[in-house]
Amino acid sequence: MTNKITTLVGITGKQGASIADVFLQEGGWHVRGVTAIQPSVELVKANLNDAASLKAAFAGSTVAFGVADFWGIVADPESQKRAQESGRPVNVLAYDLESATLETINRFVLLTLSPTTKLSKGKYTYSFHFNTKWEAVEYLKGKYSALEKKRFYLQVALYLENWKFSPLGGSLPGNPDAPVSQVIARHDTGSFVKALTQVEPGKRLPGASGFLSWNEYAALWGKVHCVQCSFPPLDRKVIENAIPSGVVEELADMYEYIGDFANHGDPSLRIGAPFWTIEEFIRQEGWSSIL
Repeated sequence: MTNKITTLVGITGKQGASIADVFLQEGGWHVRGVTAIQPSVELVKANLNDAASLKAAFAGSTVAFGVADFWGIVADPESQKRAQESGRPVNVLAYDLESATLETINRFVLLTLSPTTKLSKGKYTYSFHFNTKWEAVEYLKGKYSALEKKRFYLQVALYLENWKFSPLGGSLPGNPDAPVSQVIARHDTGSFVKALTQVEPGKRLPGASGFLSWNEYAALWGKVHCVQCSFPPLDRKVIENAIPSGVVEELADMYEYIGDFANHGDPSLRIGAPFWTIEEFIRQEGWSSIL
C-alpha cells in the first residue's frame, strides 16, 4: 500500500520538525519537507513567494501544513536592505511579502494567529506577524471556498522556548496577571496537527500546552528550582527608547495584546492530544545560562 503524503512548510522550524516527528513515528506516511535538512523526509525546493514552485511541492499530498515565514523575512539580510532602501521598518516589509498558496488537497492545516488590530479596535497596530497570519485565513476563505471542507486551523500559543532569544530579557510588557496560552512548540505542535487531521474540518484548535499568567509562571519556575522568582512588568516605553526599531514595537504590541485579549483560539475545542505541561518544560529545559 502506498504511503500517504504529508507536506510541511517550515520543516526546519520548531513546529514543522515536531509535526514531522509525529507522522514519521506513526508510520504509513511519506513526509515531504518544502525547505529543510532532516533525515527520513523528502526534500523539495520551493519559494514561498513563487506560486508555481509551491504547486509542485504540494502535488499529490494528502495532508499539508502551512506557516508564514514572517520572522525569516525579518532576519533576511536582503529584506533588511530592501527595507532600508524603501524607508520602511523591516517588519512592515515582511508583512507585505508574506503570502499563502494552496491547490486542491485532502487535509490542509494552517497555523494562524488572531487579528490584533481588528479585535483591539485599533489599539494595537504594530503586531504585523499576528495580522498577516489571520489575513491568510481570510484569503483562503475568499479565494478557495471549495476547500472549506478540508481546512483546519491551529492558533499557536506563545513559544516557551523563546526565552533564549528574546531581546527583552526576563521582563515583558503587558498584564502580569492575565492568563497567557503557552506552548512547547518543538515538542507539542506535531501532536496538535495530527489531532486536527482526525476531526471534522473547520476547527480552530488553541495550540497551547498550558495557560498561566506571567506571575504564575514565575512562581512555578521558582518552585521548581527552589529559588525566589518574580515577574516585574516592563513599560513598553523603556524598550522602545532603548532599542529603536519597528520590531520592538511589534513585540511590545504582541505582549500587551495577549494580556488584554489573549490568543487562545477556540476555548471550546480541546482535543485530547498528548503534550507536555508547562512544569514539565521548566524541569527539562536547560537553564544553566541564568541559574
